[in-house]
Amino acid sequence: IAMFARPTIGKTWMCVHSAATAVKKGFRTLLISTEMPISSISMRLDVVLANMMGYDLSHTALRRGESINEDSYKEFLTHSNKKDLLVCDHISGQVGISIESIASLVRKHHPEFVVIDGVYLISTGDSKKAIWEQSYALFYGLKNLATSTNTPIMVSTQATREAANMFTPPRADQVAFGDALIRSADCAMSMCAIENEPNKRMIQFQKYRDGELPNDITAMQWNVDKGDILEIPNYKWSDDF
Repeated sequence: IAMFARPTIGKTWMCVHSAATAVKKGFRTLLISTEMPISSISMRLDVVLANMMGYDLSHTALRRGESINEDSYKEFLTHSNKKDLLVCDHISGQVGISIESIASLVRKHHPEFVVIDGVYLISTGDSKKAIWEQSYALFYGLKNLATSTNTPIMVSTQATREAANMFTPPRADQVAFGDALIRSADCAMSMCAIENEPNKRMIQFQKYRDGELPNDITAMQWNVDKGDILEIPNYKWSDDF
């Protein structure tokens, strides 16, 4: 599963929410971030999982050190089930994160779902190859890892400067090495903001290998302070879509 968006749209929140949803449903999940330290990712995970469990937790308050309901937070930490969650922001003894190290983590921990936020920063371990060759090695390496271990893998990447309009879903040719990404993915989605709707996002499906979808676009309600990301059924689009 591949998802791409402009940097400010919220791809990391979508990755965190996807990982938290899988954990909430009891799936062993590996969340790899190439862009944020574990402390920042864990804070977002706490907010999403807490609100899924009925606790009122604010990401803004946590991040700024503002007053929160400490008893409620402690109760959430006591009852939250994180034994099914592994968060990784680096590999011990390595400068970065490579496709080989991800494969080692998958084979060691046997996750049932893998989420990689910032796949464009993953190394193929062969800097002598041309950049386009490295990109194909990366995406098809992840594809082979997913199929050989029977493990769904979700990755996110960001659009290039050519995708200047934040209200238009980025195309594959507006993502670095998007051709390799689209070819290797079973499902590819792009995300953008919705004009005059700051708390909503548009998801456009650009590829879906296993059949046809009822709609190629959908709208999501976006409340990252509470960690809520919900699909909006029957959203009324403008004539532009």
